[in-house]
Amino acid sequence: MRERSRSRRGRGTADGGDRDRATATALSYVLTLGITALLISGLLIAAGNTVEQQREDTTREALEVVGQQLTARLMAADRLVGANGTDVVVRGSYPDSVSGSTYSIAVRSGPPPTVVLNATVTGVSVTVTAATTTPVADASLSGGDVEIVYAGGELEVRSA
Repeated sequence: MRERSRSRRGRGTADGGDRDRATATALSYVLTLGITALLISGLLIAAGNTVEQQREDTTREALEVVGQQLTARLMAADRLVGANGTDVVVRGSYPDSVSGSTYSIAVRSGPPPTVVLNATVTGVSVTVTAATTTPVADASLSGGDVEIVYAGGELEVRSA
């Protein structure tokens, strides 16, 4: 009788141990999947933020280039007027969009005159100052072909 009770105890322990191992394997699998999902989502969020920051930086740099070129042409027109020019027209061609975003150009009379460029998609804004002695008229336009005309005693920036 003693042998039978031992074998029953042995079988009972083995059955309970198998159930525990099966539960531990399933739990381990679920935990591994959960941790992996958290790590991947964290990486995707971090990468998304990095890409968005890079896009804003690229847009800002492109707007600064356009702003510098436009103010350089504005100052060139100012020098032509200063050299007794009466029929001054300076043209410039700029991209219609930067980094996949259209942008607007606002010219403010100052002092000093400033050119403000705003990207519509990213919301990035850049301001560039122009050193001119000739008054500059306020204007609002979008990117693309632009001309600077001396009319009515001031420089006007228009779409070409």
